[in-house]
Amino acid sequence: MNFRLSFQGWILTGCFLVVLCTLVFVAVILQGSLRNQLVQHIQANLSQELSLVEAVMKDRWRPEASLAENDKLADQIGRRLNLRVTLIRLNGEVIGDSHVAPEALERLENHAGRPEVQAAMQNGQGASIRRSTTVGADLLYMADVLRLPERPPLVVRLALPLSEVDQTLAHTRRLIFGAVLLGLVLSFGVAYLVARRISRPVKELTKTAASIAGGDLSRRLIRYPSHEVGDLGRAFDRMADSLQQQITAVTSARDRLEAVLRGMVEGVLLVDRDNHVLLANQALKRMLNLSVEPVGQVASDCIRNADLLSAINQARQEKHLVTSQMRTLGPPKRYLEVSVASLDDNELGAGCVAVLHDITERKRTEEVRRDFVANVSHELRTPLAAIRGSVETLLDGALDSPEDARHFAEMIARQVVRLQCLVQDLMDLAALESGSLDIQMEEVSAKDLCESLMGIVEDMAGLRGIDLDCRLPEEGLRFKADRRKLEQAALNLLDNAIKYTDPGGKVTLSVEKEPGRVVIEVKDTGVGIAAEHLPRIFERFYRVDKNRSREMGGTGLGLSIVKHLTQTQGGQVEVQSQPGKGSSFRLLLPA
Repeated sequence: MNFRLSFQGWILTGCFLVVLCTLVFVAVILQGSLRNQLVQHIQANLSQELSLVEAVMKDRWRPEASLAENDKLADQIGRRLNLRVTLIRLNGEVIGDSHVAPEALERLENHAGRPEVQAAMQNGQGASIRRSTTVGADLLYMADVLRLPERPPLVVRLALPLSEVDQTLAHTRRLIFGAVLLGLVLSFGVAYLVARRISRPVKELTKTAASIAGGDLSRRLIRYPSHEVGDLGRAFDRMADSLQQQITAVTSARDRLEAVLRGMVEGVLLVDRDNHVLLANQALKRMLNLSVEPVGQVASDCIRNADLLSAINQARQEKHLVTSQMRTLGPPKRYLEVSVASLDDNELGAGCVAVLHDITERKRTEEVRRDFVANVSHELRTPLAAIRGSVETLLDGALDSPEDARHFAEMIARQVVRLQCLVQDLMDLAALESGSLDIQMEEVSAKDLCESLMGIVEDMAGLRGIDLDCRLPEEGLRFKADRRKLEQAALNLLDNAIKYTDPGGKVTLSVEKEPGRVVIEVKDTGVGIAAEHLPRIFERFYRVDKNRSREMGGTGLGLSIVKHLTQTQGGQVEVQSQPGKGSSFRLLLPA
């Protein structure tokens, strides 16, 4: 577990250590200095005491005195001065000691080697601090050589226990320790207040930075301290404002670009130099039938179109615009026109941008136009060939035979009628597709519509042995529609139903209302239509059974006209059919 100090903790710890080290250093220096001063002061006092002892010794000390007398003299002087007094001959023999009994003096070791004694013999006066083996305590020794007239030199040594110094130092240490504690507490408190004043805006700044990093660009510091952190906060807020403006501008530009790309019907593909997809709009995904998100992937991994990949590679290599056409595998199959341009080296790393146009409808229109021309030519060629043959036959002599002349004249009349029907259907279909026909919406009675339609096809159904049936809702149904165009569409369906139903079959016309719409259904029990033909039966000139259709005089335009007539009124056509079971055509009109 890693231990991590906060900014405030670092300030407090630093101040604490600085104050602690400073106070400890001062305490050590002060204690040492005080001890030296106390010792020097005691030495000065002992030096004065030695002068007094020497004055007393001049009057009272005799060289011939016994050990008991000398010891008694030392005891008297020691009691008066409250000091340990020791009398030592120059040879180191102790002849008197205020802290030693007379009988024990002879057992004392020679004091000639004592530092203070040696210093006194050499310099006249000497001092030392050491532990006394006699009294078992630390003493300050001060020795001086007493030189009296007509008497041998005598070393007088005074000793003072340092217990008072130690007590004074201990008291001083307690005072210093208390001062250190007080200083630490005060410094810690002041440091805490200072650190808190500094760290609080730093924490606020950290929270603000975290919020901005999380996406909240509206967060600001608001309160600025008067010190450098306040300047940092102002600079940070200015940076956040600038960043927000830049992000807003970039976001707005991105949104506009996405809106443009999303609204484009053209597919747009952008790849870099390594063929990674950088951009692909919805139109491209729809055109290429992409089931996965291509952005970030290699183009060859997600786009299964060799022509497009080849065009991209060609544009990258040749550094110019490449235009080509291709077909997708589908479903559904589409024809696409692609334009690929290579970008400069400083633009997305020499990538390529491809724009795809869906030309499926144009291709289909071209195919329909070709089929239309071919179908019209074919439809016109048959009656024209029949008319020409009949005319040539008549001119070759058939006019001389009334029976032959009548036969060929009737044939010409039938073909002319067929041509008229074809031309009329073409004109109607052209008018419907161009939208030039006027729509006259009126209220239509379902009952009247059915009666009118049944009256028109009744004779034709009777001739073919077809049973007609009309089904209406019980209540009187009325709806808005262009009656003439609706009748034309329904008649086309009824005509086809009767033609493609074998004798003994049944054709049913029904009108009913469903939620939001009116349904006109023409149902038969005829030959039916195979499933593969259903998607195309509303195309112009498309026939399921071409031979039977021509024999019955059909032009191949009827169902196409039905679809357009219904669409002009806002409706649509549905068909359901099974071979051998009949068909059902439904006109769905808005109610």
